[in-house]
Amino acid sequence: MKLFVFYLSCFFAFVAGHMLNYSAIMYSLAAFDSSLLAGLAYGFCFGTPIIFGWLAGAYIDRYSAKKVLLLAQTFFILGAVGMYWAMSFKAESAIFLFLVSSLSVGIAWGFVAPARLASLGQYVEDHKLPQATIHYNLLVMIGFGLAPIILTVTVEAFGWTFVALTSFILFVVSSILLINAPNQHTRTSHNHLLHEWRQCFAEIKQTPVIAQLLFAAMIGYLLMGPMQVILPQVAEKQLGLNNLEKGQYLGLIAASLILGGIAAMRFKSRIAIGPGITVMLMLCGLGLGLIGYITSVWLSCVVLVVSTTLAGIVVSLIMAGLQLHTPPVIRGRVMSIYTIISQAVSAMAGLAAGAIAQGSSVPISLYVIAGLFLSLALWLHMKGLALKAFLRF
Repeated sequence: MKLFVFYLSCFFAFVAGHMLNYSAIMYSLAAFDSSLLAGLAYGFCFGTPIIFGWLAGAYIDRYSAKKVLLLAQTFFILGAVGMYWAMSFKAESAIFLFLVSSLSVGIAWGFVAPARLASLGQYVEDHKLPQATIHYNLLVMIGFGLAPIILTVTVEAFGWTFVALTSFILFVVSSILLINAPNQHTRTSHNHLLHEWRQCFAEIKQTPVIAQLLFAAMIGYLLMGPMQVILPQVAEKQLGLNNLEKGQYLGLIAASLILGGIAAMRFKSRIAIGPGITVMLMLCGLGLGLIGYITSVWLSCVVLVVSTTLAGIVVSLIMAGLQLHTPPVIRGRVMSIYTIISQAVSAMAGLAAGAIAQGSSVPISLYVIAGLFLSLALWLHMKGLALKAFLRF
């Protein structure tokens, strides 16, 4: 029952959090008519975990995941309240408040994401942790897919302030559900932050499969940035889709990631985990390159669905593998590294793909990223001996 309550809390927070993420971009464009402000708000929401994630990991291992999680969720609540006020004022006078609110949301993500992952060890025994993590990741993907749908429906029916109000309510409920959550924690020695991270890296060095799983995550998230930045251009310029069709095409990403999370639950005991991760990564890279070449709408949809489904499987297996192999004493820090990777690599890959597309063409940008993707995946497949030896949960 406690695990179900935790999942429910996670689901409410994921939906609300992604609603605020999308609001940061979409409201900036709708109310301020400024791509610059949209970019700043996006950066505050998605970029700050790169900074605060290092603090988050150390604090989770020092003070317990539950304490960090409950404290960090107040930043989500403050962000929702700030956006509500900003949306209630005249647009010109609310820009600063809106950006500060976006920053609050970003700070929350930096702490909440690794804290929730680290909390799972409080709810299940070690041998059940991989399965619980796959379920958790499925909720992440469902929240990611549902948030823009709920947001657009809410804006159309009630206006922007109701989006912020809905997010506020969901965050409050999510936090209330965690009040009686388990909090078994043995505090590690309180040292200088840099010293604690050195200890973490020393522990990781003793378990090479952790480092190789994190490297696999870096490869996997190379796919996400280009998909968000380049695929809208593929849909419009290469496939000739109108706005409605473009929305449906891009909607395949969220649907396929969810399908991948479901598939991971089915296949986790039927494939060799480590080799399966590297092979699926190579297939994802191949699919990304093909999308840059294909001009047939239905074939592009098929390749997109297959590639992102495989990506959903890979991400779920990587997260589950990290949970299985990471010692509890450094779990918070390892999960924060994973969170930083998911944010930083996606952002940098998207930025690089956009710059290449601007300087040459959309297909060339996808070919370059796909070539890098395939090269790194092939290298990991050949050199990642610890990962190749990871066969079963």
